[in-house]
Amino acid sequence: MVEAIWFVIALVMLAVVSVALILMIVLQCDVKATGRETRTQYLSPNYSQSAGFRLTAYPNNELIILQRYWLIDESIAALDYTIVPGRFMTLFIARRGRMRFPDNYYADAFESVEQYDINGLTVTQSQKAGRRAAVYWARGDFEYLIYSEEPEMNMMNGLAVYFVNNTRAERS
Repeated sequence: MVEAIWFVIALVMLAVVSVALILMIVLQCDVKATGRETRTQYLSPNYSQSAGFRLTAYPNNELIILQRYWLIDESIAALDYTIVPGRFMTLFIARRGRMRFPDNYYADAFESVEQYDINGLTVTQSQKAGRRAAVYWARGDFEYLIYSEEPEMNMMNGLAVYFVNNTRAERS
């Protein structure tokens, strides 16, 4: 009888450990289908196996706080940020020719579109006052886009320089 009780206790403990491991795996590989795209959450910005590239540099400090790494449709990296004091933005990185802009990124969505130079790269900033803003640039084999639905006034100007200078990807 005592052996049977220990056997049941061992089975219950095994079941609890198995459920915990499965939950950890699911939380680490959170795959979400959102209509047309699939997002897989990553623990680090190494998309080598799925997309053939990895990020070698990306902003992350006490004011620009990295929240999550995603891979969209196995080809576009998306890094979600909180910008202190409480704004949100996403950095997208893709190989040249594979970048897809967010659904609400379209030409008529912006009142102002400007191009300027940051360290030899042509940067295109699109903005609607008090609303969505986007900064796009290309470097080497990759395209980059920072996008925010509700940035603070002129937030993108300072962030563009910081992101352009501190974001890099390479083939793996």
